[in-house]
Amino acid sequence: MYYPQEPKEPGGCVQSIVITRMIIGMLAIPVGLILGAVLAVLLALWALTIHALLGLAVILGGILLLLAVARWESNRVGRDIPKDE
Repeated sequence: MYYPQEPKEPGGCVQSIVITRMIIGMLAIPVGLILGAVLAVLLALWALTIHALLGLAVILGGILLLLAVARWESNRVGRDIPKDE
């Protein structure tokens, strides 16, 4: 009798690498936002020690950057969701 071979699945090491890349891909943006927020707070505190207006400018720049990232992420997620027909 002839038994066709089933397609081989990737080995354990390859599966681990693929899973790790998927997890890092999912967590890269949230971790980046958290680290960016911490750095923005530290930068704002440092700027406030130099001059109040410089601190205000840094805070406003951080808010504008956060809004830009939120809009970009909203557009990116919106493209992934299929439209109801």
